Amino acid sequence: MEALLDFVGEIYEASYRPEHWDHVVERLCCDLLKAKSGALLFEDRQTRTRSMIGAYGLPASVRASYRFGIAKYDHTFQLQREMPVGEASQITDAEQVRHDHPFYYRLILKPNDIGFISAINIYNDDEWHVGIGLHRSFSAPPFSQEDCRILTKLYPHFSRALRIHKEFHRLRTRQQSLHEALSRFMIGLIIIGPDGKVTYQIPVSETLMANHAGLSLNNGKPRAYYPEEDQQLQRLIKKLLHAERSNLDVGTEAMGVHHPDREMNMNIMLSPLKQTDEMGNEQPGSLALYLSDPDSALNLPATALQSLYRMTPKEANVAIALANGLSPSQIGEQHGVSVDTVRSHLKNIYSKMGVNKQQDVIRVLLSSAQVS
Repeated sequence: MEALLDFVGEIYEASYRPEHWDHVVERLCCDLLKAKSGALLFEDRQTRTRSMIGAYGLPASVRASYRFGIAKYDHTFQLQREMPVGEASQITDAEQVRHDHPFYYRLILKPNDIGFISAINIYNDDEWHVGIGLHRSFSAPPFSQEDCRILTKLYPHFSRALRIHKEFHRLRTRQQSLHEALSRFMIGLIIIGPDGKVTYQIPVSETLMANHAGLSLNNGKPRAYYPEEDQQLQRLIKKLLHAERSNLDVGTEAMGVHHPDREMNMNIMLSPLKQTDEMGNEQPGSLALYLSDPDSALNLPATALQSLYRMTPKEANVAIALANGLSPSQIGEQHGVSVDTVRSHLKNIYSKMGVNKQQDVIRVLLSSAQVS
């Protein structure tokens, strides 16, 4: 009983530390049920993704085959999908399979020394299918009723932990997608703390400053290339950072910085970020610097347009090329298609974006990038 309670703690630890699921399956196999190998199978039917989020004693090729959907041809996997949720049982006896499914026996069970398989479904509905499969060799005894009872007893803990796991995964995915989307827009973001030093910046900011040396970081502080522009920048930063303490009513400020190697200036928009303490009292805030370089191409992710406007990949690429100043004939040449094909894509783009002309497409995409 003490070992079982300790194992339950491992299950809940894995709910917020996904890399811990391998250890959970290993302990389930080695310490509790004396299995030679096993896996925790996870299929998200809404996103159509599959993975073994935890496994023990299985080669990497088996994990890959499940991820790519080959498991649907697996006789044992089909049996498991038909099982009731929350009830563990032995579903495969190799000797019986040898007579009923000889090809599966010779191809899978015998070469991998799998004599018995026990399984349980944790979830099996329109949202997802999650199950555990455990294997014993030909020389080992079959899974007993007591073995299955232990696995069934663990079901509610696996159920709760996997629900937590999925929610954490969903949050991580959203955060990662947002970070990647921000990094692909050619709009830089730098956060300046109350001491005037940079506390955060997205990777595209580094790219913009590397390509346009009108702005750089010196000892953690933004500096303009020309002295007179740097003096103006420092005045604006100081003014906006200390506006609250000086009782000044200020809004967003903007300026341009130049460099002798670049014809166009880099545009900087400075916007104060207010902060409050736990009592609601205003504290010295931070400052956001938004950077844009007119010479840099708009680099919207095509997947974002596909999701937002239900565009096809080809339509999304045409829309982005249009926003970057290419004409239909130039787009056709770039992608190796005729102008008529590009115009056909444009008609679909107009319909999906709710606009009537090329200028509207450009306006919508550029404003989307500025907001993001």
